[in-house]
Amino acid sequence: MTELKQKYAKRYILNQAGKEADQTLNLLVLNIMPNKLETEGQILNLSAGYSKNLSFTFLYPQSHHFKSDVLGHLKKTYATLDEIEDENFDALIVTGAPVETIDFHDVDYWEEFTKIVDWAKSHVKQTLYLCWSAQAALYYDYGIGKHAVNDKIFGIFEHHVETQDSLLEGLGDTFYLPHSRHSTNYSEDILQHPELTLLADNKKIGPAIIISKDHRNTFITGHLEYNTNTLANEYFRDLNVGKDIELPENYFYANDPSQRVINRWHETGLQIFSNWLDQI
Repeated sequence: MTELKQKYAKRYILNQAGKEADQTLNLLVLNIMPNKLETEGQILNLSAGYSKNLSFTFLYPQSHHFKSDVLGHLKKTYATLDEIEDENFDALIVTGAPVETIDFHDVDYWEEFTKIVDWAKSHVKQTLYLCWSAQAALYYDYGIGKHAVNDKIFGIFEHHVETQDSLLEGLGDTFYLPHSRHSTNYSEDILQHPELTLLADNKKIGPAIIISKDHRNTFITGHLEYNTNTLANEYFRDLNVGKDIELPENYFYANDPSQRVINRWHETGLQIFSNWLDQI
C-alpha cells in the first residue's frame, strides 16, 4: 500500500513461525455486518493455525448510511474502494448483512456492492461470499433470485454433500453450519445453471455451498464464521425487545435456552476456510 492508503486501512498480520513474507496471502474483507468488531474477530478466528501468513485489510461501503459513532471508527481504520482500487489481492471475503428482506436494488449500497464485485474480477484471485452477500452475488452475476421464507431460517442445520470438491476435503458426507436469514435460494436454480456447481444442500432450507466452475467464486449461504454464542445473542436480543422469534434449531442442549450451546460447526468452519485458502 502507499503511505496514504496505509493510513486508512486496518491490516491484521497473522504470522506463522518460520514463514517468510513471500508466503503471505493478502486478503481483503468487505465487512457489511452491523457489529464490525465482532465480525472482524470471527473472520480472524477462522484463520487460527493456518499454515501461511495472512494479511487482512478491511473495507466498507461509503454509500451506506452508518450511525455516526460507527462511521468514525470506519473512517479511521477501514479502507474504501477508491483507496485500494489500484491494488491486487489474493482473495476477497464479503460478509453477510441483515438486509435479506429488502429487494437487492433497494439496499442503499447496492450500486457500490456491484462495483466491488466487478472490480474483484480483475483485482482478486478468488472471492468468498457469505449469507446475504452470497445471495446478492448469485443474483447479480448469475441472475438467480432469492425467495422469502415463511419462518426464519435460524439455527444449526445439517448439510449433505452433493458434489465432491477440494473445498470439502476432510469433511464427511454430512456437516453442520449456522444460518440466520429470512430468504433462501432454490437448489434447482443452481443445478440448472451451467456455470455453477452445488456442493452441499439441505432439502429444507436450500443450497448451502455453491462454487463457480472456474473456482473463482465461492458462495456459502450460512455463517461458518459464527462464534458459539452468536445465535444465542441474537435470540435473546430479539426476545428482550418483544420480537416473535423461535428457538434456533439444533442449537441449545435439549432445546432449552437455559442450557449450554452445542457447537457442531466450529471444526467444519475452520476446515472449509482452510481449504478455501489452500485453493488460492
